[in-house]
Formats: sequence, C-alpha cells, structure tokens
Amino acid sequence: MELRLDSLGTGNEVLHFAKTCPLPLLITARGPREGGLSDWGIADRAAAYLQLLPYASAIDIELRDFDPLGNVIAEAKQQEIVVVGSFHDFEKTPDPQGLAAKFDPRADLHKFALMATSLSCVRAQLSLFETLPGNALSIMGMGPLGAAARPLMARAGSLLNYGYLGETPTAPNQWQAGLLKQALSV
Repeated sequence: MELRLDSLGTGNEVLHFAKTCPLPLLITARGPREGGLSDWGIADRAAAYLQLLPYASAIDIELRDFDPLGNVIAEAKQQEIVVVGSFHDFEKTPDPQGLAAKFDPRADLHKFALMATSLSCVRAQLSLFETLPGNALSIMGMGPLGAAARPLMARAGSLLNYGYLGETPTAPNQWQAGLLKQALSV
C-alpha cells in the first residue's frame, strides 16, 4: 500500500492509518517536478519521510533527490527499510542507456514510470530488463499505451506494479487495483 504524503499530508488520520495498517507500507513524498501534489520543498519532504519512517516497509524517493534527501536514505538503510529510487518522464520513454546512467547504488530497487506513446516506447521499456539484467526494477508505462504496457512489464519482471483504489487513477492510464490483480493472475 502506497501512502502519498504529498497528497495526504502527515496529519493524525494518516498517522493512525500508518500505525494500524496490516499491509506493508510504501511511503512517498513526491516532489512537484515528478508529479507531486504539494509544493513541499526538500526540508518538508524530509520531515514527512522521517515522521512516517517507523511504519514504512519501503520508501520511494526521486533519483534526482537522492543527494538532498541522503539523511532520509541513510536512516531508512539503518532501519533496513527498502529504498526505491524513482524516475518519471511524463513526455516520452528516454533511451535505455540514458536511464541506466541514472542508477544510484543507494537504491534497492529502481522505478521508471515512462510515457508510452508508441510501440517503440513499449519496446524500449521492455529492453530495460535486458539493459539492466540482475537489477531490481519496476517499469511502468503511462499515456496512450500505458494501460497495455503495465501488465506486460509485470510479466517481464517489474517488481512493483501500481493500481489505484477507489474511483480515480493517480497516474495516466493506471489500472484499478482489482482489475490489475485479475489481469496478472491470468
């Protein structure tokens, strides 16, 4: 279960949910440059992560913010919390070699959410599993072919595959969680 702190905040209801949730929690405080829903700066996001860290099984931090949020990463590592390094491109699927250059050894898993506007984008996303063999990856498509690409990436080895709860997707062309679960079990 992902808690998007940039959307939910860190109020009493969120803290109570985190304390009592029976599922493993992925804590995310996305910055505005990667689709975050608040105007929190680095200090605000660091404080939010640190406040929820005791309840986290994993945290998701944008790769571009690994250095400014290094203290959060170090604390998570000390507590044996999985660190997900993420990168989003809301316009295209970059060259796989360029994405490989974004790898940071502090991340336990690398997540790439990329726009899928053509079959060549989907092929490039799939090629990441060959370009980066042996690495823990989460690859997901967004946009016109994003819905079709998501189960394909899961079958290819994507470790985190996101679906939404409720009525509103949280990313372009995201599957409803129950439907994604059904599609992956076929």
